[in-house]
Amino acid sequence: MSTPTPTPGPAPMPMPVPGGRPAHGRAPAEHAPGYIVSAVLLLAFAGGIIAWLVDGIRTSDSSLGDLLRAMVQPSHPVDAPLLTPYEWVYALALITVAVLALLLRRVARGGALVLAFLLLAICLRQAVGSLDAHYREGFEDPDYGTWTLLTYGVGLAIAVTVLVLLLPARERPAGPAPLPRPLPGLGPVPGFGAPRPRPASPYLLAGGLLVAVGVVQAAWAIDRQQQLDDAGYMAFGDYLRDIVDPSLFHSPLSISSGLNFYEAALVVTLIITGVLALLGREVARGAALTAAGMAAYLEARTVVFRFEAGHWDTYFDSVRGTLTVLSMIFTALAIVTAVIALLAAGVTAARRDVRSVW
Repeated sequence: MSTPTPTPGPAPMPMPVPGGRPAHGRAPAEHAPGYIVSAVLLLAFAGGIIAWLVDGIRTSDSSLGDLLRAMVQPSHPVDAPLLTPYEWVYALALITVAVLALLLRRVARGGALVLAFLLLAICLRQAVGSLDAHYREGFEDPDYGTWTLLTYGVGLAIAVTVLVLLLPARERPAGPAPLPRPLPGLGPVPGFGAPRPRPASPYLLAGGLLVAVGVVQAAWAIDRQQQLDDAGYMAFGDYLRDIVDPSLFHSPLSISSGLNFYEAALVVTLIITGVLALLGREVARGAALTAAGMAAYLEARTVVFRFEAGHWDTYFDSVRGTLTVLSMIFTALAIVTAVIALLAAGVTAARRDVRSVW
């Protein structure tokens, strides 16, 4: 009597590959300490900016209400000790990215790196200004000299520490380890030499828009400076020097780095993060969202100010005025579109991570 052949059952469900990418956008466990330390440091510097704002309210004629109103109404003036919109949005970005880093979100790494590089540039610019003897004398002020030096010294240490912690914190690729390079004479190894995956469409869209916004902003900055040069207000060479050396136009006791520096720094940040997104780098999402978020606030202030000023008909009396309005509309729409595309890319990646668990 023959033994019946057993019917094969369903194939066992594959188990997750150990060491793959953590699901739901969380950072790898081995990088958690770096994320947490970086978050605490970023919060510390944000606290320093807030402390300067509190002191500015205490020592100036502007109140907390004036500051809050100026944050949403560009035409409302505040005294110089309350800093500028660039410091306000930078402090907000520091707090936002730090909270995401405390939650161990992968997107925080790119944002923290952008903010750390900006902080490094601010502190190194002050170091360049300190080479001027007259500028250096300002740090001897009995009231704020020491506090200003401490702010920039701590800022430099924070920037370097965050970069050291997070630059190496790259993610491990999901799935099995890559195949080794074939030895000479053994022929091709299957799977080796495969082309790099093409960046996802949201990254390409967001990257292209951010690069375009950066180029448009750079063109207008150069055009404005050329007009100032022609009118005799500021030579082009002085403008370029002011970007890297604060001793020409600024007080050493001013925490604000000035319009020219911030404008140039944001343009460079937009272009670099846009290029990273076009290349499909994982770090680009957090970096681009941070840069675009800061640019969105500043552009919103520009739009609100234009509406407060009115007289829209005068813009269309010349080619320059028409281009100004068109550039403002394009910049606002491009930034919003880039942010939506990057957020959508994160949702798509989260869904893919959930499906890849099994």
